Amino acid sequence: MGRIKILPVSPRFPDTFWGFRKAVEYVGKKATMTPTGLITAMAMLPENEFEILPVADENVEPLMDNMIREADVVATSTMVVQGQSHDRVIERAHRFGKKVIAGGPFPTSYPEKSEGADYLVTGEAEITLEPFIQDFLGGRARRVYTEGEIIAEGRVPKGIEITKENKPLIDKTPLPRWDLLDLRKYVSPAVQYSRGCKFVCEFCDIWNLFGHMARTKSPEQMIREFEALEKAGYRGSVFIVDDNFVSNLANVRKFLPVGIDWQREKGYPFELFTEGSEDLAWEKNRDVLEGMVEAGFTQIFTGFESVDEDVLKKMNKGQNLKRGPLETVRTFQNAGLEVTAGFIIGNDGDKETVFDDLYNFIQEAGIVIPMAGLLTALKGTDLHARLEREGRLRGESSGNNTHQLGFNFDPVPNEYFLISGSVDLLQRLFDPKNYYKRCRVLGKHLGVENQRIGRKVQGKEVSAFGKLMKRRVFVPSGFETAKYLTETAVKRPRRFPEAVAQAVKLDHFESLTKATADAYGFLEHTESLYKRFERKAERIGRRVQEVYDDHLAEGVERISVTGKGVSEIIRGRVLISYDKVKRAGDRTLRKAEKRYAKLHDDFRDDAKENLEILRGRVQRVLDDFSTQHERYLQI
Repeated sequence: MGRIKILPVSPRFPDTFWGFRKAVEYVGKKATMTPTGLITAMAMLPENEFEILPVADENVEPLMDNMIREADVVATSTMVVQGQSHDRVIERAHRFGKKVIAGGPFPTSYPEKSEGADYLVTGEAEITLEPFIQDFLGGRARRVYTEGEIIAEGRVPKGIEITKENKPLIDKTPLPRWDLLDLRKYVSPAVQYSRGCKFVCEFCDIWNLFGHMARTKSPEQMIREFEALEKAGYRGSVFIVDDNFVSNLANVRKFLPVGIDWQREKGYPFELFTEGSEDLAWEKNRDVLEGMVEAGFTQIFTGFESVDEDVLKKMNKGQNLKRGPLETVRTFQNAGLEVTAGFIIGNDGDKETVFDDLYNFIQEAGIVIPMAGLLTALKGTDLHARLEREGRLRGESSGNNTHQLGFNFDPVPNEYFLISGSVDLLQRLFDPKNYYKRCRVLGKHLGVENQRIGRKVQGKEVSAFGKLMKRRVFVPSGFETAKYLTETAVKRPRRFPEAVAQAVKLDHFESLTKATADAYGFLEHTESLYKRFERKAERIGRRVQEVYDDHLAEGVERISVTGKGVSEIIRGRVLISYDKVKRAGDRTLRKAEKRYAKLHDDFRDDAKENLEILRGRVQRVLDDFSTQHERYLQI
């Protein structure tokens, strides 16, 4: 018997804030980021037992039937936001009689939502994958494997050291199988340095999934990661995919000098970006900030979440209270790091000024890419537990925390105010004039002289500029784009490639925001359609009542001039009136369905639910009309 053929599948992400689906087309790519977790797990499989097929990444190409047919087993690694796509992958695999092994954050946090998968290998693969493989090959595999069970059974793989939080150190994690991907199709490969976060923010599930102790790879291990990526033929931007790169500052201080030396020796093949907390901007950590820039970091994502101190205290975000948010942004920018940032709307303490406060701060700070989304309560967070205790949970999160139009809990501020205000904020932020204002602020404060990257303009950027001229300049908002690009070329020519990239990203954000506004408009549209239908049904009902009052107010049967009894006339009027209401209801639904069909596929969840609600409301009006006028049919 030959080796078992395993097909690694990365399910499709919906079109979200960080997906940049429209923007990647400009540079001839298919997706922004590699499924590094999946190809790392594949590196843990014994080669003498498994033949690993190339990754089927649905974000790059469709999952074809022949790919599934060729495999013996399908393996997935899934984020929460990929849940719906994950279900479709399982259904297709089962259609061809293939078993599915599911891993990643989605089955780990929501095993009950992964019922279709044949095997759930949850938690961190360093602990659970090897025991599962042993059982699978021995024909005794159970359906679910968890870290707790494996540790309790004393089956932790040899060489894996476990922390006090029962999490594995990652110094033995193998290099990702880059050969299973076509790196030319991705904007930025992802390389992991650490797992875990020292903070305990109420809304965040990272510390629950990966612990408070940030476990890092050694400097030598990180260099091997870089060299493997370079050997695979890649040069360009690389995402250091940590939830908080500076959570373990002692180890970061050990890594940076080694990383700097390697980048210098190689001529800076990689432009790095990552996520990090605000304490990086504290004066005592200035050496780390400067070292990151020296090592080739050019961008950092930081979770500001709110500019309201009371709100930050309630979400246990104390690390954001030691300095003003604007001071933090300027510290990063002046050092040479562009700041992208996250903001949360719908916190219990949000005030009426929340939207103006966020907009004004983002504009003044020059945060070109602000991720502002409605709060979602993720399973495994303190927020989820609190809302459950308070009886405010409505259901589980879809994992999409941007450009959504609803909550999975009962918010304290007015829900309509929060949703409508959120849509309005997005439209203001990604209005071209406002967007390029932030670009100019960033250009003014970004300390590019501190950056050590001597990068040349690449062919893909020239191509992107040509496409940009064709797609963005000769459109209604194109004047602002042309103005900004011209200004940059004249005043800051060194920043021109970045200016082109900013313009390309705006195309994505404008498209995404329009899709969100259209979906929100659908919700308002269905409400308006229903109100009009309801008023029409009431008018028709009043006319029937008037006919009844005119002819049978005294309950006396009379003969009309046509020879028909008045009761017969009234019964006919009722039937005709019901038919009018029925046709009005059908027209209402057709109008709603027509508008629904025009919505972006990835923004239909809330709209679909609202469409079903509209159908129910229309039917109730018809039922009520029939019940109220049934007595007339008995005359």
